[in-house]
Amino acid sequence: MGVASPEEMAGTFVQCFNDQDATGMLALYAPDALFTMDGETFARGAGEIKAVLGGLLASSMKMKGKYESVLTAGDVAVCKLRWELLNAEGWIEMDGVSLEVLKRGGDGKWRFAIDDATGTSRVAE
Repeated sequence: MGVASPEEMAGTFVQCFNDQDATGMLALYAPDALFTMDGETFARGAGEIKAVLGGLLASSMKMKGKYESVLTAGDVAVCKLRWELLNAEGWIEMDGVSLEVLKRGGDGKWRFAIDDATGTSRVAE
């Protein structure tokens, strides 16, 4: 799947999450991508990322999110996404600011190479 520009990734990811479209979400990741929620546990590659995304989609939460910044140089982009997960009543259950590295593939589509879901919102120890 991928997206046509880095700026489109946030909206596409949020839409796939809210539609509980695991296949669509997984297609936003490069085959050798890395995903982490906490910076300590890592999912590498399509199989491991699929398992993590499946767990996230098993909840009834909805996502809101918007890029705070997108920096692009050639075929690489670094993006910062402020996101919220809302429960059925609309209350925020979880929030954070992700750090994402996107790469443009040979087909011209952009995909996650690294998705650190809380990368810029974790407190350094």
